[in-house]
Amino acid sequence: MKKNYFFVAACLVVMCSAFWTSCSNENKIDSVFTPQDVKLAKNPDFRLSSGYAVLAESSGTRGNVVVNGNYFKIQDFGGGKSDWMKSNYPVLYNYFDNAPSTTDRGEQVSTAEYQAVMNYLKNHPDEGGTTCNLTTYFIQNVGSSYDSYHLAFMNGASVHHYTDITGGNQMDYFELNNLHVNDYNAHYGPRALCVNIPLVNPRYHESYASLTEENHYRFYVIEYAGKKNLYLCFDYATKKYDNGQLDFGGDGVFSDWVIKIIPADGSEIDPDNPDPDPDPDVDPYDFYAYDHVEVNLSVNDKHDEGDWIHTKLSIHIRAVTDVEVFIPVKSEYYCNVDDMNIVISNALDLVKYIPQPTTESFTITNQDNGDTYQVSASLSFEPNGIRITTYGMTAELQDYLNKTYGDGLTFEIWNYYNIDAIDRENLKPYLDTSTVSFTSDPTLFVNAFAPIGEDNHKNPWDCVVTPPAPYSIWYERTYDKYYDFDVLYKKP
Repeated sequence: MKKNYFFVAACLVVMCSAFWTSCSNENKIDSVFTPQDVKLAKNPDFRLSSGYAVLAESSGTRGNVVVNGNYFKIQDFGGGKSDWMKSNYPVLYNYFDNAPSTTDRGEQVSTAEYQAVMNYLKNHPDEGGTTCNLTTYFIQNVGSSYDSYHLAFMNGASVHHYTDITGGNQMDYFELNNLHVNDYNAHYGPRALCVNIPLVNPRYHESYASLTEENHYRFYVIEYAGKKNLYLCFDYATKKYDNGQLDFGGDGVFSDWVIKIIPADGSEIDPDNPDPDPDPDVDPYDFYAYDHVEVNLSVNDKHDEGDWIHTKLSIHIRAVTDVEVFIPVKSEYYCNVDDMNIVISNALDLVKYIPQPTTESFTITNQDNGDTYQVSASLSFEPNGIRITTYGMTAELQDYLNKTYGDGLTFEIWNYYNIDAIDRENLKPYLDTSTVSFTSDPTLFVNAFAPIGEDNHKNPWDCVVTPPAPYSIWYERTYDKYYDFDVLYKKP
């Protein structure tokens, strides 16, 4: 059965506007004034994701996500690389130059390569390997040999009747690591980039008996045009009962459906090791080797026209813990100035009049076993700051996300500030005193800082976020070796 993953977003944002009536005394508040009459400068935005797959956003998106953000069809980006791609699809931007080109067969490999691969597979049956460690790669369809099989339905030891089946005509989609790969069958498939999708348990669906066939694949390394290439190759099999039993386990020739696998980083294929380690130097400070929480808090760049100020908070949870971040900014900086002035000038208790907590809640359903996971993020707007709290990370959810997307859970929250009350330069010192805490301490906390500009200097608008004691700085990265300026904290 085709697997679908449903991510349901329920936005529970409650914001009320202020109602004012004229009165004889300008210092008198009308009786319709309620505890939520002070509005935010702008409501926060929210995104939930894992790896490069966006699961839901504050707009209430819901989707049938199978590969989605892990899967980029090259034909959808006909304009090539651009600043827009760099901003919106950075992983595609990084690998785009290594994408395979179109051929005389359009999106698929060339006629010459198709013929060479099919001839090799015919003359080398039941070879190849069953493992490949690539996780980020391009795919390009080779197609099918369209071999036809004259198969018998058996009634005990006797043949009841025969049927003729062309294997490639019945292979209508394939899966990797239990993920359905969109728009692919044995006839056709587009060039595409797969990100964080392990080449584990490749299997295909065959429509004749409506079965998902496992363990009928091989990885072949085949030389073509002087270069060794990697191919995922399937052998057609089926099993059906129809006035007798048909049980065909394949013929050992893995040419019924073939897909080319191309390392996204442009590295060469070694026939003895299809996935060589591109960096033999082991990084002892690779925080992905540890359970950790990574946080980046950053202020947006200034706009020449129509400027506004927002912070983007990214919380990447790769440990079994919930996380709380506190951004210590005064409420007059994130609330409507006119509302604040009325409250302050009348000496009202401010805490009663600022917005109540905003919560974004999501249900993630695992279609493999029906389990559901409830996750949410709560934003509490307090007189002296904004408190963001995540809920719901469990060991089971972490295992599911790692299996499906190769990553943990990422919360992204955009908070907006009143540009008439404060500018970036005066807001930044407040942001640099932000703190983070955990319900269960991870091994590492990572305060992320990004490189920007042609010289890859440290982004001056990225902010310091400090973990609780007894965490202390374990390592500070520099750009001479790494792609970022992360500060790694660790408990003694």
